[in-house]
Order: sequence, then structure tokens, then C-alpha cells
Amino acid sequence: MKITYLGHSGFLVETQTSYFVFDYIRGSLPEFDPDKALYVFASHAHHDHWIPEIFSDRQLKKANCFLLGFDIREPFDKMAAQNPSLQDLPVHWAHPQQEIRTDDFVCTPLLSTDEGVAFLIRTGQETIYHAGDLNWWHWNGDPAERNMEREQNFKREIDRLKGIRMDAAFVPLDPRLEDAYRFCMDYCLETLEADHVFPMHFWKNHTLCRNYHDSLKEAHPDWYERFIPITSEPEHFSI
Repeated sequence: MKITYLGHSGFLVETQTSYFVFDYIRGSLPEFDPDKALYVFASHAHHDHWIPEIFSDRQLKKANCFLLGFDIREPFDKMAAQNPSLQDLPVHWAHPQQEIRTDDFVCTPLLSTDEGVAFLIRTGQETIYHAGDLNWWHWNGDPAERNMEREQNFKREIDRLKGIRMDAAFVPLDPRLEDAYRFCMDYCLETLEADHVFPMHFWKNHTLCRNYHDSLKEAHPDWYERFIPITSEPEHFSI
């Protein structure tokens, strides 16, 4: 499996038979092999996870299908009213806990703790998790009760993934949360059976990725081996 970090929360995953593009908002895409299927995912409508240009991009518009978080439906319908050709696009609307089946994989969406969904994809050979904005949103200064509610909602969804072995998981590591930036990543490394865990949503703060990785070396050597620090944009990996 080949993985390319495209920027922010965007990833391209290439398997022997398919391409999976997640939350693409920027970056250069390679020329896709026309003999492989192409699937484009957008977890929710926030501008740092979804841009309307995915429907007009020279390559992405040829996708076998688009899998879009349910909250994108409203802006999409407004666009389609102005551009009827969009109505012909192969689109699946992702709702929490409602499986989407294609010829190549099964997608199980999870409810985000912000907007839209996260994605669990199982091809039969590979299993991939993309969190979208399913994060442990602990904001310093907010009421303790609100942060507790966010924690409970986050853990409820992540715990649905217990016991599922994954090849790759893409998980937020957000510096805006200050000292709570690592809560989500720590919990996912502890809970998920993922061979490779990639950070995302870190706002180009590559130093944060490196420092987090360094902090694991002695305290959690198993986590240290599974966490894949991202040092540039784009960056390519083979797993």
C-alpha cells in the first residue's frame, strides 16, 4: 500500500486495485492508473476538509464514486441547482452507522464529534480509517461539563472500532487544543489495532509531530513504532 500525505487532513491511498482520496483540499495529485478504481471521500463540509473543486478537477471528477458526509448534501444540492451536470455524479451520502457497499470495499461511517463523519474502509485485503473531525475536542476555558460530554462522545465512537485490525489510521493531532492536543492521538494509539497511525489536522506544524513522536520513545515504545511522523507536504510512504 502506498500513502501520500497531501496536506492538512488530505491523504491518497493506493492499493493494488484502487485509489482512495480523503479530504483533499490542496496538493498535486499524480496521474492515476486508468485501470484502477478511484474513490473520493470528504468527511464534512468545513472548508479545510471539502472543496467544491473536487467535482471539476480533471482527474477527481472521473471518480467511480464520491462518498460524502451527510452535511455536504445541502451545499451540494445548491451547486447542482446551478450546474445540473453535477446531478449525474455517482455520489453516496455517508450517514453514521449506515454501511456503504461498492464492488471494491465496505465503508462504515462513524459520527464525528464536530461535523459529518469519519470513515472505516474494508476492502477484504486492507482496512483504512480516516477520522475527519472525529477528535477529542477538549478546549481549555470551556466548562468542564462540556468537555466531559465531548470526551464521552469521542470515546463512544472510537470504541466501536475496538478489535478491528487496521493497516493505516489517519488521526488528528491539533495544536490549537494546547496541552490537550495529544488526547485524541494517545487514546487512538491505546485503543485502535492499527499497524500505522498517521497524524493529520496539525496545521503545518511538523515540529509538533516530531515532538509528539519523540515523547513516545521511552514512555510507549509500541506507540512509537506505530506512529508515523509527517515531516513535509507532500510526503510519500510505503507500508
